[in-house]
Amino acid sequence: MNETFFKFALKKMPINKNAWIRYLTLDRCFRNTGRKYYIDDLVDACNEALLEENPNSSGIKKRQIFNDINYMRSSDGFSAPIETYNYNNRKYYRYEDTSFSILQALLPQNIIEISKELLGFLVQIDGLAPMEEIHNKLPDLLKYYNIKKREPFVEFDFNFDYEGLKNFSPIFIAIANKQVMKIKYFSYNKKKEFEYIFHPHYLKEYRHRWYVIGYNETEKEDHYVLGLERMIAIDTLPDEQYIEPSEDYKEYFYDIIGVTKEKNKKPQKIILKVHPEFEKYIITRPFHPSQKNKHHDNKGWRELELHLIINEEFINHLMPYIHYLKIESPQELKDKIRHRLNEGLKLLKK
Repeated sequence: MNETFFKFALKKMPINKNAWIRYLTLDRCFRNTGRKYYIDDLVDACNEALLEENPNSSGIKKRQIFNDINYMRSSDGFSAPIETYNYNNRKYYRYEDTSFSILQALLPQNIIEISKELLGFLVQIDGLAPMEEIHNKLPDLLKYYNIKKREPFVEFDFNFDYEGLKNFSPIFIAIANKQVMKIKYFSYNKKKEFEYIFHPHYLKEYRHRWYVIGYNETEKEDHYVLGLERMIAIDTLPDEQYIEPSEDYKEYFYDIIGVTKEKNKKPQKIILKVHPEFEKYIITRPFHPSQKNKHHDNKGWRELELHLIINEEFINHLMPYIHYLKIESPQELKDKIRHRLNEGLKLLKK
């Protein structure tokens, strides 16, 4: 939790820091329409937040949560519209109006001004299609902040006709709300349909296609990659227990280009040489973040050193520039490039 917010909130209302952590956590749970929060779930969510803030926290019990709910409902608290609903003879808790948030009365003016500036920037970007939830809410926000809509003057290289675009928003929301999904999926390689129970963790774009990576419960496999355009049907399973990611996906994908990472394959040192006429293009737009620009040889070719896992996406990345490159090492990369070129030559001879 942000320390600045706590300082502001504690001045605003005479409540201790642990209580604020619980109220903000409960507020988030009560606004989540994608999951049913029973009393035990609320206790777990608050204890998780308290431990994140203070590893020595002793936690809280159900009685404290009941007291918190009563306080949040009261006029001395936030007059929060917390309702109880019955499902399978159990009670879960949710705001009657899920647009309500206790933060509405607590946002300082400078945060409001910053959000207005950010919104003014967003409306100039022609490329928010993946973020359908944001895109659809912009007109209401513009009206609320009295910002005039202008023609966009910033455009991303984005494929608006991409077939998987319709699946971006529900998957994005599922990740944000930690929801399990049932996905009906068509495999291009196996040419058949599958149905997976899937725990989505990470969305990644590569070459105008979107992929979701997560734990495939059906296959009992982590870091499982699914292409959004191959999804036939998706549903959320709000009563299923969500399995958190086992690692930082930014770190997981650092050693590769694209989304294909073979198990037990390690990064290799790769040495390339770039033709002098093409050197500036590769220096200003590196193949990979690990790229080191080394010395020139006696003919002016620049040596490059990279450290990554060789996969199909990396080879695809090199092929458009292959007439400007010398593959020095490793032999594996030389062999794969040679095979690609030979297959292409066979097609040209036909």
